[in-house]
Amino acid sequence: MRSTPETRAFYYDVLFRAPLFISILFLSTVFLKFANEEAGCTEAGYDIGAGQTEEEADAAEVKCTGRAYGIRPSSVLTTLNSAAGLILAFLLPVIGSIIDHTSYRKQCVVYAGAVFWLSNLVQCFTNSDSWFAMVVIQGAVSATSYMIHQTAIFAYATEIVDDLDKELLHMNASVRVWELVTMLGFMVLVTIVGMIGGFDVVAKSSTSQALAGLIAAYPGYVVFKDLGNRPNLNKVPAGSSVLTAGFNKVFKTARFLRASHPEVLKFLRALLFFESANGSIIFASTTLITQQLKIEDPSPILLSIIVISAFGAGLVPLLHRNLGVKKGMMLVVGFNVVASLIVILFVHSEETAGGIWIVGILYGLGIGATYPMQRTFYMILIPGGLETQMMGLLQFCSIFLGWAPGLVFTALNESTNDMRLAMFSILGFHLAGILLLGLVDVEKGRAQAKKTDHLRIHNGAGGGGKGGGLKVVNGEDQDLVAVELGGEDIGDDHL
Repeated sequence: MRSTPETRAFYYDVLFRAPLFISILFLSTVFLKFANEEAGCTEAGYDIGAGQTEEEADAAEVKCTGRAYGIRPSSVLTTLNSAAGLILAFLLPVIGSIIDHTSYRKQCVVYAGAVFWLSNLVQCFTNSDSWFAMVVIQGAVSATSYMIHQTAIFAYATEIVDDLDKELLHMNASVRVWELVTMLGFMVLVTIVGMIGGFDVVAKSSTSQALAGLIAAYPGYVVFKDLGNRPNLNKVPAGSSVLTAGFNKVFKTARFLRASHPEVLKFLRALLFFESANGSIIFASTTLITQQLKIEDPSPILLSIIVISAFGAGLVPLLHRNLGVKKGMMLVVGFNVVASLIVILFVHSEETAGGIWIVGILYGLGIGATYPMQRTFYMILIPGGLETQMMGLLQFCSIFLGWAPGLVFTALNESTNDMRLAMFSILGFHLAGILLLGLVDVEKGRAQAKKTDHLRIHNGAGGGGKGGGLKVVNGEDQDLVAVELGGEDIGDDHL
């Protein structure tokens, strides 16, 4: 794959979003700390009785029944995850469609990225008075802007490579490795700075947010400078606005995929389940480690998960070559199933806390390999000329049920005060994802997508230059996209 301004922007975007994303690990520990204080619990989740110090309450080991804003402190992170998922489920279905009806794909990348950056900087000021407001900002602003940004940037992926198999797989795997290495380097940096400064968890979190904003600034500028513009791929129908056209497009696209690209829908159906579980792992694991296993600082364990994740991402080409994209994807999700089973059966108390390292290895392999494998799987199935819209659907399906595992986790935790049972929420969604992946016919889907290759806009490795403007392919103007269905060209009026 040749280097171009747009491929450089695609890789630099990793350096932009990775520090901002991973800083939530330090921030979530602070959220738990202040939630416990609000509820009258120790940081380990024990009840502080009348006249007791935190150390005395920890020694007494009485499970805390206090609540912060109506919920157990141990449910704060999963509730945050569920709330963010619900907001995104209503918002993201139309983001890709709206971008397809305008020429603002690049602007969507840049503006959503700027909001994501600013919302992270604001969270430098998290303290005992502002923590709940920061939880709201994290769930409603940071998570939303991050997903919008990611939807728009990944819409470029199929357009900046020529080979949707080898080059795309290589790019997705290498991007994931760089993403994980960047996260790892950032966590090590924050840990070292915290040790040198003697920071507590609050100061470490504030430092993390500030460093993330500082480190992300230049890569964000490179993305803004080098990423190309794109034309609107579809015209807004007469009598409609961009917003209503976007909503209508979602339903029309679903009907179109069911008729001519059913394997895409089968994949997305599986993704609904396994990706919702993946999105809950970080918050569930952080809560489990600190509140049930009583490990005060989860950073070393979470750091090891990221290290293993980099190896997991590096395994993707090997899995693809030996098992194929479907079996490889099922194996990757299977790592997470086994990890959750180990937690439920063996790692659920202070005495068994050592087993969390085995769980971390399995979760790390699963999380690391999931994203390059799933993106490659999806991108070889989607029709050409609708890349942004398809990435919008991917992001939508990634979070549509994102609230569900966290909600089930919270419900079980609230009713039983036992996170061991709550982990069944993660396990069940992963298992459903594996079963549904088995129904996807990869070769059939690849053949369906191949018919639309001539409609893709290639502005990257294939020789497009900086700016990435409109390009005519096979004499067809790309703002009048047509897709082939049953031997007949179906224009935008039909789609």
